[in-house]
Amino acid sequence: MMLNPRKDERMNFVLYWADFVRNNSDLVWGKQQKRLIDSLMQNAKYFPLNAKEYLDLKKEKHKR
Repeated sequence: MMLNPRKDERMNFVLYWADFVRNNSDLVWGKQQKRLIDSLMQNAKYFPLNAKEYLDLKKEKHKR
């Protein structure tokens, strides 16, 4: 059986945040979620492709 470190890392991340959400009030984890979403939206402003270009690129990559 081959170990997949990326899968393990993702699973640990999910488990960490599931525990965090269960053990903290909505106010606490909601602030964390807001900061993450705000950061993603801010970074999206600087993404070099528009939505159509991005989807076309993804489609092209999946054809190979």
